[in-house]
Amino acid sequence: MPIIAVANQKGGVGKTTSTLNLGAALQEAGKRVLLVDLDPQGNLSVAGGIVDIDAAYPSVGDLLALAARGRASSGPGLESAIVRSPSGLDIVPANATLSAAELSLVSAMNRESMLAGLLKNLESKYDYILIDCLPSLGLLAINALRAANGIVIPVQADFLAMQGLAQIFETIAAVREQLNPDLNIYGVLLTLVDQRTAHSREVVKVVRSSLADQVNVFSTEIRLHVALKETARHGRSILEYDSGSPSARAYRALALEVLRACGDEPSVRVDSVEPTTAEADSLLDLPILVAQAPESEPEVVAVRAPRAEAPRFETFVGEGWQRWLGSS
Repeated sequence: MPIIAVANQKGGVGKTTSTLNLGAALQEAGKRVLLVDLDPQGNLSVAGGIVDIDAAYPSVGDLLALAARGRASSGPGLESAIVRSPSGLDIVPANATLSAAELSLVSAMNRESMLAGLLKNLESKYDYILIDCLPSLGLLAINALRAANGIVIPVQADFLAMQGLAQIFETIAAVREQLNPDLNIYGVLLTLVDQRTAHSREVVKVVRSSLADQVNVFSTEIRLHVALKETARHGRSILEYDSGSPSARAYRALALEVLRACGDEPSVRVDSVEPTTAEADSLLDLPILVAQAPESEPEVVAVRAPRAEAPRFETFVGEGWQRWLGSS
C-alpha cells in the first residue's frame, strides 16, 4: 500500500487541490483511497465537503496528541476518525488541535514516527493513502515523510515558488539518511501553469531541463483554471464538479503517472486521458495572448531516474541545485 505525501514548504502551490483531485482520480481508477489532512487549517477537509471541521472528533490532531502522550492504544484509533465525504472520498480531517499536537510531539519519544504508527493499522483497508502536508518543514511534515513511501512535490510555475525546491530536496535527503531510506520521489508536479505568459513557460522549461536525469518531473501539468477554485467552495473534486474539463483530464493523467511510478495499474478499464500536443493550447479555454515559442526550439522531455540511482539525487542536492537556482 503506497503512502504518498504531497508536500512543499511553499504555500499556495496547489498541494490541497492536487491531493483531493489525485485521490478522486485514483478512486475512479478503481483504487481504495484515504486522504489524510495534515494541515491545522483543515483546507483538505473543507475542500472535500466537511464543512464543520471544528466539530470533527477524533481528528488527526487528537490522535497524534494521544500518541505523543503514550496513550494511543487506550484511545480511539485512526479508523474512527475517517469521515466519508459527500463526494465519496474517505478523509481523516484536521482542525486547530493539530497545532497543539505538534507542540506535544516535540518532547515525545520516537516523535518522528507517530503518524506512521497510526497509519500502520490501515494497510489492509486501502490501496493508497495521500497525505496533504502543511506548508512547513516542521515535525508534522517530517512525520509525513517518515510514514510515506513516496512524495509528490507540487511546484507553482513561478520563479519564487521554484526556489523553494531547494529546501524540500534537502529535507528529503536528510529524511532518507536518518529516518526513511526508502522514501522515493514520485515526481515534481508543475501547477498553476499559465501558458499565456512567457514567465510561466520559462519556469516550466527550466524545471524540466534542470531536473532531467536527477528527479522525475511529471509529464502532466496542472494548468491555471478557475474551476479548480470553485470546486473547493462546493466541497467536490474537479472530477465530480466538471468531469469533462481539461483539469479533470489532467488529474486523470496524473493518476496514471502516479500508478506507473508505484509499479501499479488501474483496477478498472480507463480510456486514455493523457493530453495530446494538439490539446495543449486549449487547456485553459482562454485565448493565447502572447506569441508561442518558436517551433525550432528542441523539445524538452522529462526522464524519470530509477530509484536505484538515488545517490545521484544526493549529489544533486549537495552540489547541483545552486547552479540552476542562480545561487552560489
